[in-house]
Amino acid sequence: MSGSDEPSYSENELYENADAGRHIALIGSEMEYSEEIVAQLGDEQLQAEWEKYLAYSYERQGLRSLVQSVLRKKSPQRQVNANDLAEGGLTATKVGENEVLLAKVDGKIYAIDNACGHLAYPLNEGRLNGHVVTCIWHFARFDVRTGAVVSAGIDFENLKPLEVRVFPDNSLGIDEKP
Repeated sequence: MSGSDEPSYSENELYENADAGRHIALIGSEMEYSEEIVAQLGDEQLQAEWEKYLAYSYERQGLRSLVQSVLRKKSPQRQVNANDLAEGGLTATKVGENEVLLAKVDGKIYAIDNACGHLAYPLNEGRLNGHVVTCIWHFARFDVRTGAVVSAGIDFENLKPLEVRVFPDNSLGIDEKP
C-alpha cells in the first residue's frame, strides 16, 4: 500500500480495513484496536496506525497535563501546620499559584513541586517510602530532599526543592532554595 493509499481517520468515523476485512473504530476521541485486527495489518499500514496513535496519545497527555496544572492553580490556599503532618505523611499546600508537596521524614519537613515530571499529576496522592515519593499513576519516583528523579520510565526533569522553615508557632514558611 503506498502512502497515498493509506486511510485517514477523523473522530466519530468508522473505517473498514480492506486488508483485514475488519473495522478500526474511532468513537468520540477513543481509538479502538483489537489484537486480531492489528496482527493483520501490513507493515506500512501498521506503521501509519502507530504514528496516528502516538499523535493521539501525545495530544491526550498534553491535555491531561494542562488540566492538572489548571486544577492545581485553582485549588484553594491551604495553611498547613507542622503538627498536622504525620511522620511519613504527604500533603499539599500552595505558595502563590504553585502547589507544593510537603513530606515529613525523620521529623524533617521537605517541600518540592507537587506535579509529577511526566504528566503533572499530584504527587501528594502518591506513596512515600523513606525519602522517595512514588507517583501512583506512572510510578515515577522522586527524592523529596532534592526533587531528583530516582527512577522513571521516560525522561523526567528534576523537581525544584524548596526550603521549609518551621516558625515558633509551628506554622510553615516555604521559599526557594538559594
